[in-house]
Amino acid sequence: MARTGKTAQEFIQSSFSPIVAVLCSQKVENIVSKNNVTFPELLQPFCNLDWEGQFREPGGNTCVIKNMKLIVRDVNWKPLQPTEARRQLNNAVLYNYNDKTISVELAGRSFLIPQSTHWFDAWRETYLDVQFPSDHEFTKHFLSCIIVGTTDDENVVDTFNGLNQQYAQLQNVMPPKLPKWFNNCILKTYLLLHDVSVVSKERADAVFDTLKHAFGPNSCFMLPINSKSTSDANVPADLWSQYIKRSPDSTSDVASIFSNLATTPAEQAPIFPSQNIIERGEDTLTGSVQESVHPLTSPETDVYDNANSLQTHSFSGSVESVSVSAKGIDLSTEVHGAALNNNDIEAIKKFLQEYASKALLPYIEKQISQLSESVANRKGVSRSLLSATKRWFGTGKGGNATGNSAVVYTNDCPELQLRRLGDLWFLCGQWQRAFDTYHTAKREFYADSAWLCYAGALEMAAISAFMAGDSNRKTHGYLEESIVTYLNTCRMVQYAVRATLLSVICLTSSGLHGEAAKQLIRMTSEDSDLRSAMLLEQAALCFLSGPGTKAMCRKYAFHMVLAGHRFSKAGQKKHAYRCYKQAHQVYSGSGWRLATDHVQFALGRLAGALRRAHDAVQWLAAPLAPHPPQPPAQQEAFLREYMHAHQQWQESSEERRSRLEKLPLPVAEVSMTRVACAGPAPLSSPRRCGATSLSVQAPRRDPHEERVWRTLEEMLVQVARGAVPMIFKPTLDLYDDTTDCHPLVPQGEPIQISVTLWNPLKISLILKDVELLWRFTPLNESGDSDDNNSIYNEIALAQGVEVASNVIVGQKLPSVVLEGDSKKSLIFSLTPMKVGQVYIQGLAYKLINAGEGASENSTGVSIQGKVDLMSGVKSMDKRLEITVIPEAPCLQMTFSETNPDIISGEIRTVDVELTNVGPVDMKNVFIAVSHPECVSVVTPDNVVDDFKILYDEKFREITPNSEERGRGAEAWRRAAARHVRAARCGPAVLLLRPHCAAARLHLLAYYETGLERRPYRLLRHVFRFNVVDAVDITINPRRSLKTVNESVAEIVNLSVEVSNISENKSDQINIELLEAAFLSRQWKITNLIAARDKNDILAPREKLHLVFKGHRILKAVPEGRIETSCVKISEGHPDSIADITSPPYSKFMIDKKSSFIDSADNTFNQDIEKRSGLLQSMFVLRWKAQDETTGRSAVGQHCLWLDCFNKVQYGEKVLVTDNNPPLPLDENESKLDVTENKKNIKKDNVVMFKMEHSKQINHDFNERRLCIIPVTLSIVNCYGVPVRVFINMSKQKNRETSGRELGWTGALHNGPDADSKEIGVSIHLEKFETRRVQVQGVCAAPGTYLVGSAFTVTTQGTEPHMNVTDVSNNTSLLVLQQA
Repeated sequence: MARTGKTAQEFIQSSFSPIVAVLCSQKVENIVSKNNVTFPELLQPFCNLDWEGQFREPGGNTCVIKNMKLIVRDVNWKPLQPTEARRQLNNAVLYNYNDKTISVELAGRSFLIPQSTHWFDAWRETYLDVQFPSDHEFTKHFLSCIIVGTTDDENVVDTFNGLNQQYAQLQNVMPPKLPKWFNNCILKTYLLLHDVSVVSKERADAVFDTLKHAFGPNSCFMLPINSKSTSDANVPADLWSQYIKRSPDSTSDVASIFSNLATTPAEQAPIFPSQNIIERGEDTLTGSVQESVHPLTSPETDVYDNANSLQTHSFSGSVESVSVSAKGIDLSTEVHGAALNNNDIEAIKKFLQEYASKALLPYIEKQISQLSESVANRKGVSRSLLSATKRWFGTGKGGNATGNSAVVYTNDCPELQLRRLGDLWFLCGQWQRAFDTYHTAKREFYADSAWLCYAGALEMAAISAFMAGDSNRKTHGYLEESIVTYLNTCRMVQYAVRATLLSVICLTSSGLHGEAAKQLIRMTSEDSDLRSAMLLEQAALCFLSGPGTKAMCRKYAFHMVLAGHRFSKAGQKKHAYRCYKQAHQVYSGSGWRLATDHVQFALGRLAGALRRAHDAVQWLAAPLAPHPPQPPAQQEAFLREYMHAHQQWQESSEERRSRLEKLPLPVAEVSMTRVACAGPAPLSSPRRCGATSLSVQAPRRDPHEERVWRTLEEMLVQVARGAVPMIFKPTLDLYDDTTDCHPLVPQGEPIQISVTLWNPLKISLILKDVELLWRFTPLNESGDSDDNNSIYNEIALAQGVEVASNVIVGQKLPSVVLEGDSKKSLIFSLTPMKVGQVYIQGLAYKLINAGEGASENSTGVSIQGKVDLMSGVKSMDKRLEITVIPEAPCLQMTFSETNPDIISGEIRTVDVELTNVGPVDMKNVFIAVSHPECVSVVTPDNVVDDFKILYDEKFREITPNSEERGRGAEAWRRAAARHVRAARCGPAVLLLRPHCAAARLHLLAYYETGLERRPYRLLRHVFRFNVVDAVDITINPRRSLKTVNESVAEIVNLSVEVSNISENKSDQINIELLEAAFLSRQWKITNLIAARDKNDILAPREKLHLVFKGHRILKAVPEGRIETSCVKISEGHPDSIADITSPPYSKFMIDKKSSFIDSADNTFNQDIEKRSGLLQSMFVLRWKAQDETTGRSAVGQHCLWLDCFNKVQYGEKVLVTDNNPPLPLDENESKLDVTENKKNIKKDNVVMFKMEHSKQINHDFNERRLCIIPVTLSIVNCYGVPVRVFINMSKQKNRETSGRELGWTGALHNGPDADSKEIGVSIHLEKFETRRVQVQGVCAAPGTYLVGSAFTVTTQGTEPHMNVTDVSNNTSLLVLQQA
């Protein structure tokens, strides 16, 4: 528990002190009234006697009394009226409020707990003070009576005799009423009050002598007061103010003050209905004596008609929260003790000490002696008949017994005398003797079933043991049993509460905080909110006060919440707020969201009731944090309460606000904020669309897309400026959380800002008048930001005035609906009209709570606020710090609409319009495309030689660079030139031919501005197509030698397979072949052979096989020129009239090679590889597709680059090597040796040859032993460079398998080397030259000979790959028969 001002022993001793009655004459009241006090109040500050007294016990031992305290009351004192008692209890709590805290470390966490609980101490003392004195105990009865007269009386003896008569009437009243006396023979003393300012000392002494003569010197005292004179310099301090407690009935003025006090905000004073306080027949102590009514009950009237009645059920349906004052009664101007000086104060102290030592202490000694002797002599003898009967036949204490006992004790019975003796020992501080006496008395009361007296004896016995320092579990059990008996058997809740308060002191002093908390919690009930709140708070502190490792923080917080709730019901809003705030320390950050939200909501409502509007707004905003677990109805209540509190706070503010307050809803997803500075979008027109550019609505950044745009921009810079900077930073027009630079926007151009708002609640929110909050900082003469002249729009919005500014033109959204637990992106346009710096600070809006099912037109409570978009700390996030640069040109592109559904290879024509909408002229416009084989830009004044592009791409000889870095730079320059095209403002035509690998076509426009901060600008556009595969071609190129007009010529044969591969069941796409073109510098195609009618239409999943025949171009083709040969497949078809040399077909003569953007590192190597083949031709097939479902037709063409022979080329598939031998196309085509190892097959031979000889010969070997066979070899140089050929005839291939050897005769030469042992024929061939060589074969026996395997061919050329040795793959046979 929190520390208090008194120790446990001091509190108990001060609560049980001897009570002295005072009976004064009217003149006494007149004399002391000069000091604004009554006579008991005059003595009150000095009743703590700082002296040590002694008396003898009956055994003769000396007993010492230290620090005795006296309680002085008027003889006509009565407990407070019930209503006033409750008021004083509330005021004791209210006026002792203190929010000082101390920090404690518990369970690894730091908590702030109350430094002290003064309100509980004051409530506890007040609770004990307002209790009515009962006849079952005597500690609250008058022990003595002081009769007071004055020296100003003419006949002082007569005055005191009259006062004696009043005393006798008060003591002998029947039935007994207040006052309550300790016994029938109490101590009676006489005090003569001497007013020094009126009566002389001589007269006072004479009167005092007369008094002593009449009543005895030991019973008379004189007290001089009012001795202060004008010459006294030392004025004593006001010692009485803290002891004086005025009731509302003391004066009419004070009563008026109490009646007009306002209650705590938002709490009405409860109305206490009058109830009958007697609920059953009364049990009496003497005759028809009734127990007293406790002042905290609700009586039928507030007048004590019967001062001894006791109600069996206290707190009967009442609460204590009556008229809790907002501020206390101001009695600070009232001065007490104004007529007293220091001598008078010392006289008062001296009188009290003399009274205690000379009168009271001897009386107590005498009473102890008499009671001890009486108890000893009469113990067990004087029993009532009922008592004896219960002892003999009774069953002891009944477990379910209710009400008070039926036994009747007389006033002087031994049991009550024993209780009186114990009370005297206790009042004198003799704790052990008191314990023994109480222990004996409780056995007597238990035997008689006098449960009220039994509970009181148990209570005092336990307290005596604690004060004696001898408390243990047994004595603690006494208090527990006392509380249970008070509560369940006697139904005396007020005494049970008192016993609990005393028991808690004993338990906590012994370290039993858990047991103390249990007792405190047990005494909470619904009939008294204030009492329950006080006890629950102390129980919570007990849970926190256990040993270090056993501190129960969660129980502490839970019971603090309960205490705060009861404080709130009792009208103690300050204390309720304090309790909830202390509980919040535990729940905050614990993850117990429901509990935390409840506490925060309660704190918000209490703060509002306490007129702490700003705190109320903060507390009520907390439960609206993201991911609330409450159901929608509860969330709607939270939001409604918050908005009302916020509205009250705004209305209570007297001065006009200079800023908007931050609202908890909705939540801004700052990481998703995006800023686009790409210029204004073009105006919408029918059947046209603008360049997609960069949009704040686009999905998150795609790394591949970023790489595409960066590479295209580098290519544009390379072409436009000749070189790319060493440190290249791509231009940014779209800024998000991944960028780290300030956005740049030209003056007068709109900025698109996307702000994502999240509604974490499950109910809809309505936002009205949503707009951006900005700060604009202009530039000074030196070009730096002038912060002193910054312009804000938040001030105008906060003050509710129109924002009129020629600096920023903003956009306002009239209404936005955020559905429950959803996110919505809001797009704002902001146009800066001057050069400077623009800071986007937040979002201003009006939040409307229209409940569930809200729509844009719904109305309800509205509050204005903002949500911040910029973090308060400095960070790298600069996307909302926008730099405005001077005016610049602005390019816009618009396109004619095109269907996104397209067939792979289909040619589309799109009209494009380039317009400069900026106030400044632009220069050097270029357009870069991601796939140049798929996009072609056609402008009226920009004539492009399409064949030159093809020549540069496929046929130009590349000069190898010895340095790898140089090769890469050269490849980069060629790729940049291939991807970039020059353009100009005005109309143009865009030709598109997308395919499956290029379904997205990127266009990036470049133009120069002339500004230093932004030298050039970019405009982006992406064509997105849904590409469908329909046409696929596969080509197997073969070559052969053919004799034409007695000369040998090379023949090319293209085996072409065309497939309709459309697989979509919903589409019926038919394919019709129109034309085939062959672009080459070495070959031409002349005719075709079709496996079926070439004009047939290909249905889905059908194929058509075509064979195109051609020959070599023998004449020299000029450098830079490409020969074109075309074959009409569908003759007479309208779409086949135009050939490959005319647009748009001439624009797409490049095959679908990988884009440099996709595989930039491999481009150079691919270029080298493609120039090593012997075919090096482009095959182009034009086709027409007809969609029978939609009726749409399309013309397209496929291109396939043929590099070398004997290598199958696939259109849409991965290129693979054909390992299967092709079928011979004619009789003159060279045959493949079936026994040859396939791994030795070359795709391209340096030379080709053809053998001419007889197939079958009949020879008579008997006549001639050798048969001479003439063989003609036709050898063709396939390369465009001279080559030396050596036909080696000294070796034969496959001798083991042939069985026969063919020999050679004639003029043979040595091998290529001088020392070579090989013999054969050596010839020199110019480029593409054909030579016929005559040789003779020799056979010695009949049989079958493989003529082609009887020699090998070795070639030597200028290039390393031409120096090869190949065996003949000719399979010609010779059959030699015996004639």
